[in-house]
Amino acid sequence: MATNTRILFFLMVLTGPVSLIAQQVPDTILLNGKIVTVDDLFSIQEAVAIGGERIVAVGTDAEIRALAGSGTTVVDLDGRTVIPGLIDNHNHIIRATEYWPNEARLDGVTNRLEALARLEAKADSLPAGEWLMSLGGWTEAQFIGNRADFTLEELDEISPGRPAFIQSTYDHAFANTPWFDAMDIPVVATRAQRDAVTGLAAHVVRDEAGRATGRLDGGMAMIRLAIDGFPEVTADKQAEAIREALTYLNGIGLTSIYDPGGVGIQGESYARLRGMADTEGLTVRMFHTLAGGAPNTQEAAAQVVAEIEASRPFQGDHVMDLLAVGEIYYAPFHWDSLFEPRRPVAQDLDAGKRILTAAAEGGWSVQTHASQPETIDLLLDVMEEINAEYPLRQLRWSITHADLVGREQIERMRHLGMNLQMRSISVTAQPRRYRLLEEMGDAGLDVPPLRMIEASGIPWGLGTDGTKAAQINPFITLWWAVTGRALNGDQVLRQTLTREEALIAHTRSNAYLMFQESNLGAIEPGLLADMLVLDGDYLTVPVEEIKDILPVATIVGGRVVSGSL
Repeated sequence: MATNTRILFFLMVLTGPVSLIAQQVPDTILLNGKIVTVDDLFSIQEAVAIGGERIVAVGTDAEIRALAGSGTTVVDLDGRTVIPGLIDNHNHIIRATEYWPNEARLDGVTNRLEALARLEAKADSLPAGEWLMSLGGWTEAQFIGNRADFTLEELDEISPGRPAFIQSTYDHAFANTPWFDAMDIPVVATRAQRDAVTGLAAHVVRDEAGRATGRLDGGMAMIRLAIDGFPEVTADKQAEAIREALTYLNGIGLTSIYDPGGVGIQGESYARLRGMADTEGLTVRMFHTLAGGAPNTQEAAAQVVAEIEASRPFQGDHVMDLLAVGEIYYAPFHWDSLFEPRRPVAQDLDAGKRILTAAAEGGWSVQTHASQPETIDLLLDVMEEINAEYPLRQLRWSITHADLVGREQIERMRHLGMNLQMRSISVTAQPRRYRLLEEMGDAGLDVPPLRMIEASGIPWGLGTDGTKAAQINPFITLWWAVTGRALNGDQVLRQTLTREEALIAHTRSNAYLMFQESNLGAIEPGLLADMLVLDGDYLTVPVEEIKDILPVATIVGGRVVSGSL
């Protein structure tokens, strides 16, 4: 037995409490910290040892210090708090990488002037000819105080000579004069021009004199038309954009993401990410679903079935892997809203069942976008039929969003071994949140019913639904889940969580949803060394400060990828 092996064997025998997974000298030891393990006991330790890309041991300072060898790097955390790397179970980041370098993110901004300042700073940093963008993740309703539209004049001033397209979630957008010029849309339109307008120009808001205010309405339909006019993104540009996006995510504490595809995503993006994962590695682990779009015809449904049958899940690794079908696999079958359930006709029910049956036959997990109890019940009717022939429990199918899910649906899901993916979308105080409160009254504060879900015991996790529909900062999501407030200070959620429950839902629980519980989600021996060293103690800072926490160092696979130790 080698000397180091003998030493570590006796340490295991003598010290007892230290958790050790390998008879090896650690590469790195972090001492004198508050290690929030988020393990099954939610234990707090003082130190952690890392060997290669995995955690070797956690324990007291004395226990872990004793493991050090001559080549071990020992870091004094000076009392800082360490938590597992945060996992977003619903983030469309792969789609967002196409134009990431052009974007000024407004996640969490609560002041209109600060938002304009961020936009201006981004415009000033861009090379000549590049567009200024902010592609969702925010809304003016999140501002405290002045919530006025951005005007054409303001955007002309902060982005002179450069097209600017500033998108507020999927609701509306603002643009400047160079953008209107690039789209060949007149800033000032005659009555005849306004009467004959079609396409994207029909969504431009104008004053009585026919002058564009800078605003474009029309929701997702308008945004799709606008995207058609965006500049082309080359493979090299997107590769650099991917690096920039992942660096940003690391800087806000994200180390893993479950990307559900969605409308507008390019298939080439997956291949580029996979190539980069193989050649240079990724600093955010990427787990994703099969393709994107919103299929809505019988022919499209048949194509989805063919793609499922031609592909295989779980062929990747713990850096990037294809896991599931969804979140949208046949829109008429399940894609509903906060206000209207989906009521599919017989042929749409049949198409949905054919897709889900193909997924079950092929061993696929499935992620389904649905919000209404009526829609969820309809889905479960079909899933229970499939379960009789192809048991689903081991496949961990999930309902994502599920904002209005009830106890009855949860009990049916539990029987099938299903999961819930909940989102923090109301933190940005979007107009539909206030419409919901108007229509439901006090009961609207129970949307989503986080406390009921947590108490039910069903596996579930927290995500954002970013990057366009919602903000993507995980600490803002944690703050929302604990306080129930929107960024503007309004109460939007009554069923809140404890800090511990929220952190579990954003780490260990999400690892389970992604079949990664043997790799991710906690700080314990054997798991990958993904962790955050924080600038504040998540468990004890004043509750209002949770949303402002940032990592001073983000560690992925034992390597510091953002900040420093």
